[in-house]
Amino acid sequence: MFPSELPLSFDSLIVAIALGGWLPKRHILPLTVLFGLFDGGASAAGPALGIQIPAANLLVPAFLVAWGGAIALNLPWKPLRGGVWPYALPPLLALDNLVVPANSALAAGLASSASAALGFAIGLLLARAGGAKLLAPRWIGASTIIAGLLLAA
Repeated sequence: MFPSELPLSFDSLIVAIALGGWLPKRHILPLTVLFGLFDGGASAAGPALGIQIPAANLLVPAFLVAWGGAIALNLPWKPLRGGVWPYALPPLLALDNLVVPANSALAAGLASSASAALGFAIGLLLARAGGAKLLAPRWIGASTIIAGLLLAA
C-alpha cells in the first residue's frame, strides 16, 4: 500500500470491523466500494477546492465517537440491520480526505477499499468466533468510541 494514504483509511477499517458482524452480507461489497469512492473522490476534490477546515484531523475521530455512542445507546441499531445508517458513513468519514493531502486520490481510494474489505473480514470472523456476545451493541459502541479517541491522539 501507499504509506501516506494508510492513516486516512483507518476509519474505514474500524467502522467495517464494527459493521462486519451485524450487517447483512449483501451490503458488504457496495459499502467496500463506497468507502473507496468517497475517500478517493474527497482526496481528489479537496486540493482542487482549496478546502480548509480548522482542526480537520479531529473530524473522523469525532464522527467515530458520536457513532459509537449512538450504537452503545442502541440508537441506530434497528435501521442498521435495514442498511440505512451504514450508507451514511462513507461520505461522513471521507471528510478527512478533503482536508488532508494525499499523494494520489486513486491510492487513497484503493487503501480505503482495502481497509474496509479487511475490516469486514475481521468483523465476520469475530462474529463467528464470539457470537452475539462479542458483537453486542454496547461492545461495538465502546470499541468504536475507543478507536475514535485513539485516532484523535
